[in-house]
Amino acid sequence: MKPVYGLGRYFGFVARRERIMSPVWIICIAGFALIFTAMYPGLFPDKESMLIMAATMNAPAMVALMGPVYGMEAITPAIIMAQECLIWFAIAIAVMNIFFVNRHTRMDEELGRHEMLRALPFGRLTPAASTLLGAVALNAAIAVITAVGIIALNIGGTTAAGAWVYALSLGAQGLLFATLTLLAAQLFSTSRAALGSGFALLGLFYVMRMFGDMSGNVLSSISPMGLGLRVSAFYENHFEPIWILLAEAAAVGCAALAVCARRDLGEGVLPARKGRRHASRFLQGEFGLAWRLSRGMMLAWSVGMLVMGVTYGSVLGKIDTFASGNEMFQKILNSAGDYDIASNYIVLVFAVGALLAAVPVISILHKIRSEEKQGRLEQLFSKSVPREKMLLSYLVLAFVESFVALILLAAGLYGAAQGTDIVEFGALMKDALVYLPALWVMIGLCTLLIGALPRLVPLIWAVFAFSFMMTYFGALFDFPDWAHKLSPFGNIPQLPVQEFSVVPLVVMTLLAVVLAVTGVIRYRQRDIS
Repeated sequence: MKPVYGLGRYFGFVARRERIMSPVWIICIAGFALIFTAMYPGLFPDKESMLIMAATMNAPAMVALMGPVYGMEAITPAIIMAQECLIWFAIAIAVMNIFFVNRHTRMDEELGRHEMLRALPFGRLTPAASTLLGAVALNAAIAVITAVGIIALNIGGTTAAGAWVYALSLGAQGLLFATLTLLAAQLFSTSRAALGSGFALLGLFYVMRMFGDMSGNVLSSISPMGLGLRVSAFYENHFEPIWILLAEAAAVGCAALAVCARRDLGEGVLPARKGRRHASRFLQGEFGLAWRLSRGMMLAWSVGMLVMGVTYGSVLGKIDTFASGNEMFQKILNSAGDYDIASNYIVLVFAVGALLAAVPVISILHKIRSEEKQGRLEQLFSKSVPREKMLLSYLVLAFVESFVALILLAAGLYGAAQGTDIVEFGALMKDALVYLPALWVMIGLCTLLIGALPRLVPLIWAVFAFSFMMTYFGALFDFPDWAHKLSPFGNIPQLPVQEFSVVPLVVMTLLAVVLAVTGVIRYRQRDIS
């Protein structure tokens, strides 16, 4: 293996580029892990409520979603928290690592940055090794902050060993996905392929864990996500799965560095698949190109929204039993008044689901900004391609995705809860589609930023984060009503609990149109890149 020169300097270069993004990831993952931990004593004030929740989680659909139930005879809020939260934070930390490694390896190489840096006294392995070192530091920071924070919160059943196996399981899984993405960056010649393979592995490992946990076979232990759950945090506290995950990460990381030392700069081990000699008539248009670049993400999110609906629908029939006597959960559902718990639960599902639907909607529009930053739009606009038509193509796709995501969410919820006689298909569709104007405002705002203030496009995610906080924690922390109204989603009538009102929907739709039109006009007028 070829030597690594200038590792410290290059690591400092990576750290400087990450001075904003990585702290945000650390605060979000570790911060939300601690926020959720602090909520559990209030959610489950007695053993009876914990046993009811454990029985709910032991249903096949919930085992497939979050993993097997353990510690029933010694149930505590800490055990319930670990069983419910570990898998979701493992997914979050895996996503963080996939983006981090791809950003500093294959994407930099694709944009020509590595070729420029290789003119400096850096070794061939320096970028890859520095990125891997950065991933180690990032995952270690999240693990340490999470473990120390959980110990400090000291909810019922907390032990130092349990806090550390919980946090180190997250860090070890994240590091393994970092090394897997690093290996993918050596195998494939484009950042899109490397990123796609990382998320494909994440989906594959989740499905393996799901089938393994449901059938009790070895598939769950082969999957890193299933192995990470085997720590049984705050109960048996097994450290062995963590050592296995770290050993796998070390082996994959060494393999990635070995491949990196031998391949040509700018090339992947696997040759890129040759496309057609001539593009199809559909692909030759602006809309066809936008669809080609967005179709994978749209399909993945559509499946995810359907699965989310099925998951939440599977527990709808038991929600009355679980919420009975649990004041904290009733407060989260905002169930004060004459409406039943199930109706308020449906409101929460669609509110959170509509927020999640904003992610693919925003991401589709963000594609055109990414293409601009990478210099590809200049090649298109040097030909007879109207700017506004290119942007409108992405707008149409985002508009279509807003419908598809909400329809699939409602269909999944109806399909899973059909046997409970609680839901009606037409009513559910109305309850879901009422959130369309909020999604359209997000589309309009994102379009305005792309057209008028392209450097401030990431602000759309700040709006998303604020909306999520208001929707999910607003009732719990008694935020004022005016704060809710600052979010597009806070102005939507929450069906079936609130009465339908067309006025806010019309106002928000008109606002979305004004924002989008202004963004398209400014995009046509401003300089590219």
